[in-house]
Amino acid sequence: MVQLLMYVYPCELAVRRGTSDADAGIDGMTAAGLKLHHQLLARDYRATAGSHYVKGEDGELVEVDLLVPRTLNARTEELGGRTFDAIPGLGLALSQEPIDLSVVARLLAGGELKFSVPIPGIEVALIMKALAMQTRSAPKDLADLCSLLEMAHLHKASLDWKLDKEEAVLKGHRRDGARALHQIVAQVELGAVAHEPPRTPPPRMAALIKRHVAVPPK
Repeated sequence: MVQLLMYVYPCELAVRRGTSDADAGIDGMTAAGLKLHHQLLARDYRATAGSHYVKGEDGELVEVDLLVPRTLNARTEELGGRTFDAIPGLGLALSQEPIDLSVVARLLAGGELKFSVPIPGIEVALIMKALAMQTRSAPKDLADLCSLLEMAHLHKASLDWKLDKEEAVLKGHRRDGARALHQIVAQVELGAVAHEPPRTPPPRMAALIKRHVAVPPK
């Protein structure tokens, strides 16, 4: 999601990084219907734990995770007899008009892979990443968060940006995302955030959050 957004909103300070799997966000009805599950099986994917699917063998393994919106505080949800990881903020992403991308990927082994994929915009992606960091905080998450902030700062004039408006962070996912982001600011001010990634040091990250995200009510 973040890496694809860099092609839509180029930014020199955004951090490019690789990933070995793919996450697909789907709504609860799609998950419960099992049609996608059977289509993956028909394409030689194997269902492993929960909603994790693999295809191929070691060295050429392809992996995909199917994710559903979090409706309660539980991190997993059972739908159609299968267990799915429930992601905070995904419901907001699925309710918004996506950015539809046509992608041409040049493979290292030669040839091209062409596909279309819908992704959320920068604001929704930032909310999702901030909420995800409440339960995990790997260097890659911090890199993605900083990349999204830098892209928002550079391209904000062309975005439908709501997070900097007090009325927008009074409730719902934007309130939760704003709270999570300002919690990160508090951690920076306590010196609890490592200097990662180097392109966006913690003080700049905190300044970008303060500039572009309103403080929600407590």
